[in-house]
Amino acid sequence: MNYIFIESDAQLTPLMDALSADPEYISFDTEFLRERTYYPILCLLQLCIDGRVFLVDTLNKVSLDKIISALVNAKCPVICHAGSEDMEIITGLARKFGLNRLYPEKYYDLQTASSFVDGTSNVGLCTLVEKYLGIVLGKTETRSDWSQRPLTEEQISYAVEDVIYLKKIYDIFSEKLRDRPEVASFLERELKNEAQHYTEIRNADTTYLKLKGTGKLNSKKLRIVHALCTLRQQVCEYDDIPLSFFIKNTVLVKLADAGVFNVGSLIKTGVNGQIARKYGDLIIRTALKASADKSRPVLKTFDAVNQHPELRAVKKEVENYAKKRAGEYAIAKDLVVSRRLLEDFMYTTMYTDSSKSLIEQGWRGEMLGSMDSFRKRIQKICNIPRED
Repeated sequence: MNYIFIESDAQLTPLMDALSADPEYISFDTEFLRERTYYPILCLLQLCIDGRVFLVDTLNKVSLDKIISALVNAKCPVICHAGSEDMEIITGLARKFGLNRLYPEKYYDLQTASSFVDGTSNVGLCTLVEKYLGIVLGKTETRSDWSQRPLTEEQISYAVEDVIYLKKIYDIFSEKLRDRPEVASFLERELKNEAQHYTEIRNADTTYLKLKGTGKLNSKKLRIVHALCTLRQQVCEYDDIPLSFFIKNTVLVKLADAGVFNVGSLIKTGVNGQIARKYGDLIIRTALKASADKSRPVLKTFDAVNQHPELRAVKKEVENYAKKRAGEYAIAKDLVVSRRLLEDFMYTTMYTDSSKSLIEQGWRGEMLGSMDSFRKRIQKICNIPRED
């Protein structure tokens, strides 16, 4: 198994030469740790450039700015598999280095592509490689400690295998979509949407809107949820701890709903004792202030649409219609109308003025066509005035 292992800037020349040689393609992957931190700790960057594999030890003193710049500015296809967390790392580094571009122009995720090619969603790389190339990959290093040094032979093999097969599957997918130009266009636009989404910075002002169990809460309790989401974001970014270590979503909603705030109630509701003792006063002050601040604006949350049992029938019809259309195009159904996308359609119809939902925009909107008949039924059931 051939690869070049890079541990210092003195070893970068072959990699930078390959990146600057107008390559036909680049495949990439990352190995990182994030169990106990807010920010991912990049341990290894794997690149396959026109068949040559480079493993960059990012825990050593290797200057990543030139590598990331070459990657995001590449003109060739830049291929990965299930790249959401990888792209979060890449776009974060590009922003840190002050680059004008944050993601590759021709970003291509095989897992996303599989939803359009095969109609299968969330398919693993091992499954794709075995299905299309007849090669069985090992899975033993999936939960490996990538911060340990030296890396084992098994880890090295795993890291190399994560990038060497991607281009072959990319070629197979491209050939399969050659006679399906409309679906190929849908995929291209979805990949651009994904890449742009990965550049977005987490925003507590929208986080609270997506929490389960908030649909039944009144404005006072929603103000507390919003304020605690904001506090959690600030603390976790500053102290570099996972959001769930501070307060889990379910616990946060229970706190706001109960409305009783003291260190004992925090622990009883599910806040970790150490967190409650260290941040308890801050959490309590934040909650009480938000509770009393009637000027603090809050919106109904997406979960509010689930509080209307009279809408279940039409909601199911929307879902069935979207799935039927997805089936006609042989596209994975949950990519077209996931639970979140269905909630978004119901939410925009019920609570926003003249806004189009996500399934009414872009390639989904083209595929589904007008959803006005569903909108009118929902508005009629909810007694919402319709625009002419």
